[in-house]
Amino acid sequence: MSLHDDIKETENHSCSCGDGVAASSYCRDCKDYLCQRCVSAHYRVRLTKDHIIVKAEQKENNVEQHRQMPYLLSPPCENQNYCTSHTNEVLRLFCDSCSVAICNQCTVFQHSGHNFQYLKDAVEDSKTATISLLSDAKNDLRSLEKSILDIQLLIDRVIGRSKLVVTDVHSMTHKHMMALEQRERDLIEKIEKIKLAKCQILTSQIDRLQQSASSLKTTIEDVKETLDSGEALEILKAKQKMETGLLNISRFCVTTIPHDDDVIMFVQPEPGLLHAFTSLGNVKSSVSAQHSLLSKDGGPSNTVLCGTNASFTIHARDHAGAPRHIGGDVFEILIRRPDSSTFRADVLDSGEGRYRFCFPAVQEGKYSVSAWCRGLPVCDSPFNLLVKRNINYSSRAAAGTPVLTFGKEGSKDGELCRPWGICCDSQGHLIVADRSNNRLQIFNYDGSFHHKFGTSGSRPGQFDRPAGVTVNKQGQIVVADKDNHRIQIFCFDGTFVGMFGERGSKSGQFNYPWDVAVNSVGMIAVTDTRNHRIQLFSPDGTFLHKYGFEGALWKHFDSPRGVAFSHDRIIVTDFNNHRLVIIEPDLQSARYLGSEGNQALQFLRPQGVAIDEEGNIVVADSRNHRIQVFTPTGGLIAVFGGASTTNGSALMDRPSGVTVTPHGHIAVVDFGNNRVIVF
Repeated sequence: MSLHDDIKETENHSCSCGDGVAASSYCRDCKDYLCQRCVSAHYRVRLTKDHIIVKAEQKENNVEQHRQMPYLLSPPCENQNYCTSHTNEVLRLFCDSCSVAICNQCTVFQHSGHNFQYLKDAVEDSKTATISLLSDAKNDLRSLEKSILDIQLLIDRVIGRSKLVVTDVHSMTHKHMMALEQRERDLIEKIEKIKLAKCQILTSQIDRLQQSASSLKTTIEDVKETLDSGEALEILKAKQKMETGLLNISRFCVTTIPHDDDVIMFVQPEPGLLHAFTSLGNVKSSVSAQHSLLSKDGGPSNTVLCGTNASFTIHARDHAGAPRHIGGDVFEILIRRPDSSTFRADVLDSGEGRYRFCFPAVQEGKYSVSAWCRGLPVCDSPFNLLVKRNINYSSRAAAGTPVLTFGKEGSKDGELCRPWGICCDSQGHLIVADRSNNRLQIFNYDGSFHHKFGTSGSRPGQFDRPAGVTVNKQGQIVVADKDNHRIQIFCFDGTFVGMFGERGSKSGQFNYPWDVAVNSVGMIAVTDTRNHRIQLFSPDGTFLHKYGFEGALWKHFDSPRGVAFSHDRIIVTDFNNHRLVIIEPDLQSARYLGSEGNQALQFLRPQGVAIDEEGNIVVADSRNHRIQVFTPTGGLIAVFGGASTTNGSALMDRPSGVTVTPHGHIAVVDFGNNRVIVF
């Protein structure tokens, strides 16, 4: 009978020991069923300790395994090792399932039903695989060593190339310095020639004048002596002698006016020459990932709306941080969606050092945008982009109930007195210009007081009725210090950073600046209310441009109040003309939106204005006691407050400042009620 036929016998056998105990195992060598006691005895007896024993229920599978792996009956390998779990048991098998060496007893107990092979064969297989891995490792090591050598050689070339370029710079500057020094010598030589020529002419004139003066002096002395003691005939001749002396003076000395002048001047070269020397030559390098910048188009916000395209720009810089104005650089873009899937975006090279790419933001949640150049990440990469659903103003306006109201009249912390401006930073803090308290107050997003700064006065850090307020990309707070006729800039904690402006009507001066706005590149727009214009400044306060009307035309732009950037355009509330002015990027032309009244798209004394992430326009329609929200083209979306409001908590009294929070809520300064309402 074969081993297979023997094991195919009826299951549920009793042990052959005669105790009537059910068999739990089967010995392949004895071809007999064993109870647990007999199994232990098998392993204690020298004659049977090397027998192969399996679980009774696993006998058929093990028979098949036994057919395929006859090496299980092979003799143990040399240099025997012993099992730590079963005393004096030789490790002759290898469990593929657990990757450990085992003894025969382990096959029954700890590793029952696992796949085994003879330990010697496992060692050989491991050795073969290790040799292959060792070969791969050696290849990888050679590749790494080659890369190290190549990079080191590249470093040496960079050092050598920099020395050559330094030599070129020295040579160029030396050549120009020699030319300048030669020019200096030529100019000085010419000055010396002019000096000598002028001095010679004037010296010769002095000599002639001195001769004439000496002759005239002699004549004067002779004539005087004659008049004092001369005889009558000598006195008669004295007149003729005097006339002759004077005639000689006029004959040999035509004039006493200097025969030359002191005109010697240096004519300065064209101003462009100095600029040419200060920018003489240039040093060019390849693109540097660490100095290049990744930024989102369309403003400083890190959010876009679901279903729109997210657009980014890489501004290429070299290793010195200077902009590169040529193309040809290679950037790799990887975008990770909220579900952790990734994809690559194609990059459009503008050829001027700017590289643009965009992708559809189709999933709500957090995207990660990474940009690399030569394996290194671009500065500000990865960029975390939040994709949000559209803001539903209509449903909020229909509900009519504010989500938050805080503040009351007073001067204590958290209390307000005739507030005007409001803005929100990226962390959700609400910053309020507490106008008549001459301070700024910062509140948490839940309306709780955070901190304050500012006192009454005109020194840096003090205020006189501050009005508009905004936050730039660096988190700094920019304030229209209205009655001090200036703009002040602070850190979030109130540390004074700088200021610009003074009272007046010239460019860069103000006459009651009322509101302030900052765009994505830090330019500052100010409503110069009593000068009936807006002014545009660089981030450091340098005047750039203005829009407004001079003279009799000023009433076409009468007392602008609120201001906000909408991409490249500037939106302004034209307070006394009851409308919005949308100023084009060139600051030369504008269009108007709205008229006087209390209907949709009509205003009475509009004040603050804000732009949300979708480009919608939010306006504080002050004397209509409401907030109106419009599409970028002027279509009405929603109205909050107003005479028709039945919810008392939503009633407003001359709303002034307005802002849109990162969560899409509209925060309004309820001026007449000395509070803030959030819809």
